[in-house]
Amino acid sequence: MRFAVIAAGEGSRLAQEGVEQPKPLVPVCGEPMIERLLRIFVDCGATEIVVIVNEWSTAVREHIESLALPVPLRLVVKTTPSSMHSLHALSPYLRGERFCLTTVDTIFREAEFKKYIRHFAATTDIDGCMAVTPFVDDEKPLWVGVEQQVDADGASILDKQGSHRMPRVTGFHDSQEQGDYLISGGIYCLGDRALDVLDHCMEKGMSRMRNFQRQLVAEGLKLEAYPINKILDVDHRDDIAKAEAFLRPLEGKKLVGVCRGNEYSPNCVDNDAAIMHAVKDNLELLGAEVEMYNEKDFYTKAETIDAALQRAADNGIIDSNEAIANEHADAFFSMARSKRALNALDRIEKNGTPVVNNSDGIDRCIRRTMTEMFIEGGVAYPESRIIEKGNSMTDGIDYPLWLKRGDGCAQQKEDTCYVQSKDEAEKLLNDFWQRGVESVVVNEHLKGDLIKFYGVEGTDFFYWFYPSKCGHRSKFGLEVINGDARGILFDTDALKQEADKAALMLGVPVYGGDCVIGDDGSIKIIDFNDWPSFAPCRDEAAFNIAMAILNKM
Repeated sequence: MRFAVIAAGEGSRLAQEGVEQPKPLVPVCGEPMIERLLRIFVDCGATEIVVIVNEWSTAVREHIESLALPVPLRLVVKTTPSSMHSLHALSPYLRGERFCLTTVDTIFREAEFKKYIRHFAATTDIDGCMAVTPFVDDEKPLWVGVEQQVDADGASILDKQGSHRMPRVTGFHDSQEQGDYLISGGIYCLGDRALDVLDHCMEKGMSRMRNFQRQLVAEGLKLEAYPINKILDVDHRDDIAKAEAFLRPLEGKKLVGVCRGNEYSPNCVDNDAAIMHAVKDNLELLGAEVEMYNEKDFYTKAETIDAALQRAADNGIIDSNEAIANEHADAFFSMARSKRALNALDRIEKNGTPVVNNSDGIDRCIRRTMTEMFIEGGVAYPESRIIEKGNSMTDGIDYPLWLKRGDGCAQQKEDTCYVQSKDEAEKLLNDFWQRGVESVVVNEHLKGDLIKFYGVEGTDFFYWFYPSKCGHRSKFGLEVINGDARGILFDTDALKQEADKAALMLGVPVYGGDCVIGDDGSIKIIDFNDWPSFAPCRDEAAFNIAMAILNKM
């Protein structure tokens, strides 16, 4: 995909307010705006980048020409009366390949932009995808009308994969019309058909990008609106500080990440480590200093500090410095599972420092506790029984069924057993008791499509897939019991709502799980986990986890 930047404006308002650099060279978070865009475009896999500057912007031209990029960079020098005319000057170099165009002063978060680009690259049946935002901080916003995302019966519109598709653009409005809640973000993903419309606009003597966008709709092009949480423009001096605060809200903050011990990551060590480091990268992009610990080193350090504080207290020295008690951190994010690490995190949270996911939530994910809470709280869950240590098999649930360790998370294959007869169940129960397991949860076996899902409660992020259709293998490979998914239709919104309800009930905003879709489209959650590896959707998940941590702070 090609990328293009319109950097041909005068930047007169910035100059009038005392900003000496030309707009493209104005630094935001220490990086000139034009360089920031070019770096992000390269990271997005640009095949070529085209930039237009005006004829008197010598400093901008020389700066761009001095850059050494790993992809071809074409510079167009032309003074134009409007952004639409600038796009027309770029158009000969954009034909033949889909492209993304933005103005030089458009500020967005990189992770959201990359997701937008991936969506456009994967959506081949549209003529364009316009970045839009509900955030309105523009003197003359261009409001974007979009179709309602429900069908005639009020059901949510889904694409072929069962995910929400982006709404279709129905119009562009200078003033807010009924139903309008999004504005244009100044980022456009388009193709050759849009450039044909641009030629028509030039032939008619039209000007301004908003009129070009209106003409795209008038000529029947299929345009999607892709919502991005927040997009800013740098038009005034004060906008620079706003942009920096938006991009790096965690500047000056220190966060600590606690990685899961290998013994708690059967067959998932590398993936569990990868999601933690991806979250670290996103937090650093938000300005934070991040220190990472393995689980053992973390609780060793925490216990050493606790002991030092206790000695000081025993000697009559009262140290009220919570920063010392909390390892000098403003927040913690953790996949830890050991009791010692969870105890340390619990003490840290009680001192007022946010922890995601916290110890209480992880404790509630123990199978027995989770089962009791789901049944009492009305979460869609299989019929279940709890058997205490030493007792025999309960009656009342048909075979086949599942026996699952109730006093902790599954750490070995024998902790989750598919059982087809009572004799087999009694034998396996005895095996559980001999291993020292304190309780076992009995779940009915549900027939239907097995789905795995991942989410971050309090965000829009939710990802699901059929493990049988993509060769995904879980920790113990038990997904083969349900066989190949048939693609039974179901309501993805209902699944997300049920999953978020479960996450809120347990207190684990970062979560994953499994559910079974019945023949009638019914949904039942059969497993729920605190902080999974997010292997098939790591990049998107990491950004949303970082935002959840930011919101928690």
